[in-house]
Amino acid sequence: ALFLYGMKRMTHNLKAGAGDYMRDSLRSMCKNRILAMLTGIIVTAVLSSSSAASVMLVSFVEAQYITFQQSVGVLLGINIGTTITVYLVSFNVTKYCLPIVALGFLGMSVAAKGSRGSYLGEAFIGLGLLFFGIDIMGDAMTPLRSYPLFLDALMSLDNTYLAILASTIFTLAIQSSAAVLAIVLLLAQQGFLSQPAGVAMVLGANIGTTGTALVASIGKSKQAVRVAVAYVVLKVIGVIMVAPFLEAFIIVMYRTQGASPRFPMTKAERAETVPAAITTAHSFFNLLLALVFLPFTGVVSGLVEKLVPDLKGASTVNPANNDIKLTSTGLCDVPKKD
Repeated sequence: ALFLYGMKRMTHNLKAGAGDYMRDSLRSMCKNRILAMLTGIIVTAVLSSSSAASVMLVSFVEAQYITFQQSVGVLLGINIGTTITVYLVSFNVTKYCLPIVALGFLGMSVAAKGSRGSYLGEAFIGLGLLFFGIDIMGDAMTPLRSYPLFLDALMSLDNTYLAILASTIFTLAIQSSAAVLAIVLLLAQQGFLSQPAGVAMVLGANIGTTGTALVASIGKSKQAVRVAVAYVVLKVIGVIMVAPFLEAFIIVMYRTQGASPRFPMTKAERAETVPAAITTAHSFFNLLLALVFLPFTGVVSGLVEKLVPDLKGASTVNPANNDIKLTSTGLCDVPKKD
């Protein structure tokens, strides 16, 4: 709970402090697919949440600041940007959690209320609480090393498709792939997960994270719904490409880094090897999606337009009559035309 609260507080204050800048950047940088992807990487890295970035993207397309076709490139960037959060979690940064909170409190106290400095200070408090939550979760998992029912449940995750399904459902339930991957990393650091099971759970978390965008698109225009559906399509096709060849994917991942493939069997070896493999697999999978789909964003958008067709007689909205404002909740508010 503390982890999720810290992430929510950090994301909310980063959006409040930099939301207008991100909106303007999105409008100006989405004129070609490569810049669109880079924009998605930057926005997601700043927010430290692919769910928040995808929800904002749905709102921007709803207001017609960018087209649905342009949003596909941004989605590929969002996929890559979310890997930065996972790398932060994988490093041993939890020992700095309280100094980060103190730094954030100092910044919030010095800066004027409602200023960007104030929002940045609150974001640092959220980041510190996020790391503190990870530290607590790690301590709580230590007794599970000898709990038979827990170990039996983890053994069942050696089935690739069961691990993907479990991770997808868990991510959909808590609406945060970063939180799920943080837990997966903590399990791996304790030696509980085999390498294929850990990588399979990465794939499931990547599917599950699309649920937030789908919920955000409810009641929106067809273009906005298409953004959410495109997000699902990209992730699902990617998982279908990788899941049947999971061990080959892991071997290629190692070979790309110039390393020899390792499939550790003992708990000590797993604790040493699997966490790094999980973070690398998350990056490798999303980079693979970008390499495969970036040249074919038009094909992807065409497929999604067939899945979510226009209704006959549907009216269009003039973007000149729309504006996006960040509400006090940190969500994007798209005014409707009378």
